Parts: sequence; C-alpha cells; structure tokens
Amino acid sequence: MDLKQWQCKNDHILGMIFLDENSIPRLMLYRRAVDLTAEEPEEVEILGPLWGSMPVKCDVCGDVVPWQISMEALAHMIRELHPHEKKLLQAHLAKGRVKKRTWQKNLAKRRAR
Repeated sequence: MDLKQWQCKNDHILGMIFLDENSIPRLMLYRRAVDLTAEEPEEVEILGPLWGSMPVKCDVCGDVVPWQISMEALAHMIRELHPHEKKLLQAHLAKGRVKKRTWQKNLAKRRAR
C-alpha cells in the first residue's frame, strides 16, 4: 500500500492518503496532528477513513486544510447506490429537491401500469 502524508501548511501531519482496493484516494484522518519537530511527537491515533469533503483543522497551529472528495471516490459512491437511490439522485439533480412521498407515488403509478 502506497502511503502519502497529508499535512497542513506548517508540515504537521494530519493523516495519511492511500489508494483503496478500487484505486480511489482515501484519507485516514488522525485524531490529533503529529508534529515531527517536537522532542516527543504524540502517539498516532487514527479516527478512520474520511469520505466526502471536510475542512480539517490542525490542532498544533490552527491551520485549516480542506479535504475534497475526488471524482473517482464520488463516482464510486454513486455506483454503490441502490437502484432506487440512483433514480432519486437523478431526479434531484435534474429538477431540484424531490420529496420522498412524490417518489413513492410515482413508483406506485409505474407498478400499476
């Protein structure tokens, strides 16, 4: 597994970027930033993998680094959706917000045909 450090502007390590089994870049976020210049760097505790986008604040210097979901990760998330969730997403993207009740009525109409 190829790992790359993910750092703030002051080189404190906020996590590690790795490619998962689908070659999608993922961030394993640390609970606390690691300052390698400290006499005794903190022990690393991993929060877990981060899906989506989120600003991450370095607890050593206060720098905020945005983590952005990659296109590959977004495409993978959409591919993993249940078929009816994909239809809801399509409708949402095409028309704006679709209420669940409307979707259920439309499904009932399609089934009645």
